[in-house]
Amino acid sequence: LALLIPASAIMWDHVIIERLHALWHCIACNVVVAFMLQVITAVTIRNLSATGMALVCVVKDLGIVFAASRILGEQLSRLQILGFVGSVLGIGLYSAMKLFPAAPGNVGDPNKERSK
Repeated sequence: LALLIPASAIMWDHVIIERLHALWHCIACNVVVAFMLQVITAVTIRNLSATGMALVCVVKDLGIVFAASRILGEQLSRLQILGFVGSVLGIGLYSAMKLFPAAPGNVGDPNKERSK
């Protein structure tokens, strides 16, 4: 903030106030959307675990990238698709291992017979 105030004073243009008056309805909508995003994030963190929040963030990123590819005509590379699929599968596997720690095949299973 200490750097932004002097930078704003140096770069100030009188057109800013005119545009603020002309576009106040767009700015108000953006404020409401930003506030709702913060509320939804807080409720999600309260109701989900850290893993669930990570999965929600990855799904959100997927939605943004998918929308950009469809609306703006961006092309997704195979590496991007593989990265997103790997992220979702990795978080899903980690969640399953946390939900069912004693499931057969999990590392550290106390009931698993040791081969000699």
